[in-house]
Amino acid sequence: MPVILCTAYPEYRVNLRSDWLKHLIDPILENGYQFVTPIYLRHKYDGTISTNIVYNLTRSLYGKRIRRPMGGDLAISRDLAKYYIEQDVWMTDVARFGIDIWMTTSAITQGFRICQSNLGVKIHDGKDPGRYLGPFFRQVLWTLFYLMEHHEGYWRGIKGSEPLEILGYVESMEPEPVSINADEMMERFSTGYQQFASLWREIFSEAVFDEIDQLARFGSNGLYLPTETWVRIVYELASVFHRWTVNRSKLLDLMVPLYYARVASFVKETWEMSSQEAEYLVEEQAIKFEEDKDYLLQVWDQSPVKHKKAVGF
Repeated sequence: MPVILCTAYPEYRVNLRSDWLKHLIDPILENGYQFVTPIYLRHKYDGTISTNIVYNLTRSLYGKRIRRPMGGDLAISRDLAKYYIEQDVWMTDVARFGIDIWMTTSAITQGFRICQSNLGVKIHDGKDPGRYLGPFFRQVLWTLFYLMEHHEGYWRGIKGSEPLEILGYVESMEPEPVSINADEMMERFSTGYQQFASLWREIFSEAVFDEIDQLARFGSNGLYLPTETWVRIVYELASVFHRWTVNRSKLLDLMVPLYYARVASFVKETWEMSSQEAEYLVEEQAIKFEEDKDYLLQVWDQSPVKHKKAVGF
């Protein structure tokens, strides 16, 4: 018998529809899958952490196109549930801060049969990331980068990605809009540049820092962080995290203004698009993460950072 899991947080309004149970359970009972992860139709500005970081890294690293790797509503088979229970993570930060990502990554790396189930529109009280980012962003990044270290032997040999079977049904409608203030996020990047520029210069490669420096010179109105630069920022940050063993939370703090710049840039690109149209840009971004994976391997294997004292070492 499959197990249904749902992580609906009390501060959010979420539509848990009765037909979701069928669409999650049937792939296990009828098709022999062991891990069923959801696909929702969500507003283009709902879930920007997943759209700009989690989906891309999971796909590029582990070679599976799982659109919602931290979707929250999923089904697992009995043998996968047994595997999860036996793992020594339940009293660690992984279980507290990144259980969705850990479950998805474990299902991939352990070879369980995975599919996706389309659950239609998810009604969700999405919040403007420029105002409500909170500790969640740092917790997600910490878990992603920790799992990269733990599964390095698996992902180093992965090239490209493969699609997964999508079951369920398809709804064609526009989800409820999510309010977002791109101008405020651009201002937060500018403030972050004033605070962290000297540290970014120490952490990132010269080429990447020069791109960041150019962004700041344009000012808020002209700010645009290209996808190619964003990919390298994420890969370089993951590699620095890998080489440091202390003060990692301070490192993740340095990422926040850059994330604001990337989301604001995505908003600029997609403002006139529907959510379904914006999804094409999400896919283009994921492909660029895959195409630049050799760069990740290059920076991952570099010697330790030169100036650790720059961030309090």
